[in-house]
Amino acid sequence: MAITHPVSGAMAAEPSPPTTDSTTHIDPELYDKAIMHATTMAMPAPSDPRQISSSLVQRLRSGDIEALYSVARSLNGRNAGDDRVTSVQLWHALADGPAAHVPSAAALGFSYAEVDVELALRYFVQASQGKRKEDDGTGTGGGPHQAAMFNAGRLFLERNDVASSFAYIRGCANVEREYPAYAKEELTRTCAEAYDTLSTRIRGETISPPGIEDAAEMFPYASMEEFPLPDTREFTIWARGMEYLEMYAKMVREGTEVGDISGRRKGKTYLLAAQQELEQFQNGSKGGMSELQQYLLDIILGRLQYLMMAMEAADGGLDEL
Repeated sequence: MAITHPVSGAMAAEPSPPTTDSTTHIDPELYDKAIMHATTMAMPAPSDPRQISSSLVQRLRSGDIEALYSVARSLNGRNAGDDRVTSVQLWHALADGPAAHVPSAAALGFSYAEVDVELALRYFVQASQGKRKEDDGTGTGGGPHQAAMFNAGRLFLERNDVASSFAYIRGCANVEREYPAYAKEELTRTCAEAYDTLSTRIRGETISPPGIEDAAEMFPYASMEEFPLPDTREFTIWARGMEYLEMYAKMVREGTEVGDISGRRKGKTYLLAAQQELEQFQNGSKGGMSELQQYLLDIILGRLQYLMMAMEAADGGLDEL
């Protein structure tokens, strides 16, 4: 992945390379600041600091993104106002541009965590997704940033988006399965403990347990083993039940589940079909579901039963999902 910048100083004799969609563009003033700082950086245990600084400068001038990221980290660590601003600007260039640099996105998440939660969450999510092979000029892609996944889950929980919180904290705990090179043992353990704590908290909620919509959204992420797995019989049955439930929810949003007889009958048909699919799922999946999933499914089925009873008794208005 190339980095381009207007030519200046000792590089003036070299023409600027042509820009392409895969080129990361750096503001010339920002680039000059990076070069200046690179010449003064103290590297770990150098045999000759001047040689290492010179090498870093050469890497920057050759378009090395990792070198630019290292300079940004060094600037940020100085805790000086202008330097920290420069570091964030450099990370933006790397994370927002074609490079989609994962460590830079994570760094932005941490930088914004105390001042702009929404922006921090955006970059934590970006870093959590890693980089696809087709997005990487090397063709190798890149795994997810484990710490970013944990912090995305934490911020989602602060926003009361429990389903998304479960998704990211579980993802953090399971990084070692698919991307072992990107997993750290201590962080894996921390995420697994956080997942268990959140699961226990949800199951123990007696005053305001999840509603049917929240329970349905949480369910796919409520198993550390990711049950039910796609392309399985259990997954197909669950998906059908959710489709019928969504059909009814759509009627509720449109206000067509009450009123004329045909609307009430259609609404009841959807509820009954959802109940049948989910009961079939429950009967065939008890060994695969987690305790939290069993708890959530009981909430969903109980609410479905209540809605159908209310429909029969009132022959009219129903409580919404």
